[in-house]
Amino acid sequence: MNNRLKLKAVVWEIIFPVMLYYIVFLSTMYFAFAFIGHTAATYMTAQIIAAAVTIPFMYFASYKPTQEMFVQKPKINKALGLNIVYVIVITLFISFALNNIISMTPLVKLSSGYAQANESFYGSTLVLELIGSGILSPIMEELVFRGIVFGNLRKLTGLWQSVFLSALLFGLIHFNIVQFVYAFLLGIVLALFMYKSGHMYAAMIGHITANAFAVIRTETGILDNTLNGSVMAWVVSVVALVVGVAFMVYYVRKINKGK
Repeated sequence: MNNRLKLKAVVWEIIFPVMLYYIVFLSTMYFAFAFIGHTAATYMTAQIIAAAVTIPFMYFASYKPTQEMFVQKPKINKALGLNIVYVIVITLFISFALNNIISMTPLVKLSSGYAQANESFYGSTLVLELIGSGILSPIMEELVFRGIVFGNLRKLTGLWQSVFLSALLFGLIHFNIVQFVYAFLLGIVLALFMYKSGHMYAAMIGHITANAFAVIRTETGILDNTLNGSVMAWVVSVVALVVGVAFMVYYVRKINKGK
C-alpha cells in the first residue's frame, strides 16, 4: 500500500469513526441535558441515554460493514469460559494496582480535569453509575476503540503498533493526565484481550470489570486503606501490579504458542 492510500485508509477507517462517535455521543448528551438539566446528579442519566443511542449507531455505521469479514465469532465452550476468567482476573489485578498507584502520585493533585470528571461520574446513584459507567460506556468505547480503531489498525500495520496506537488514542480522548495514563495502560491490556480472543467481547468484559470495580470501590469505600500512601499501600499495589502483569504475559505467550 503506497503512502497516499495508507493515509486515506487511516483517515477513513481510524479518524472518521472516532469523530463520528464524538459527534453522535456529544450531540445526544447535549439534547439530553436540554431536557433533564445539566448537573452532576443528571450527568449519568444523560450519559446512559447518549450511550444507548451511540452504541447501535456506531455498530451499524462503522463496525459491522468493516469488521464482520475478519473478526472471529466466539464459540460457546470451555475455552471461552476459561478466557473470560483470565480476562476478569487480569483486569481486577491490573486495574486495582493502576488506580492505587496513580492515585498515590502527585498526578491527581495536578489534574483539575480529573476532579471535574469524578464529580460528574460519581454524582448519581450506585445503580445508575453501574449501568452508565460500569456497563454501557465500556461497551460503547470498546466498540469504537478496539472493535473499530484497533480492528482497522490491524489491517494497516503490525500487532504491537496497533496495540500502542489504539491505546494512545483511547488515552488521549479522556482529556486529563490522570485518566490518560490509566486509559492508555489499560487500553494496551484491552487490545491484547481482543487479539487473543479474535473478538471484542473479551475487551468489553475487561473494560466492564475495571469500570464496575472502580464504581463499587468509590461508592462503598472498600479498600480505601490501600490508597493512603503508606508503605503497606504501596507494597500491596505493586505486588498486585506484578501479579497482574505476570498473568498477562502468560496469557499472551499462551496465545502465541497456540497460533
